[in-house]
Amino acid sequence: MDEIKKMFAERMGRESVDEGASLKDLGLDSLDVVEMCLELEEKYGIQFETEELATFKTVGDLFASIEKKLASK
Repeated sequence: MDEIKKMFAERMGRESVDEGASLKDLGLDSLDVVEMCLELEEKYGIQFETEELATFKTVGDLFASIEKKLASK
């Protein structure tokens, strides 16, 4: 997860990202979230459902989903 968090922060051009921060407040729109998730799917062999992507409101929501997917892999 540390690698994913670092990648996320770098993509945002930040040193770190607060998991409580809303994706919208960070300037991410739905396309940005989809692009990042596609990159994660390819790199880690996980899968996101289209409906699931719409439920991510905060960075923590996204990280929790990724963590759950990696644990069940």
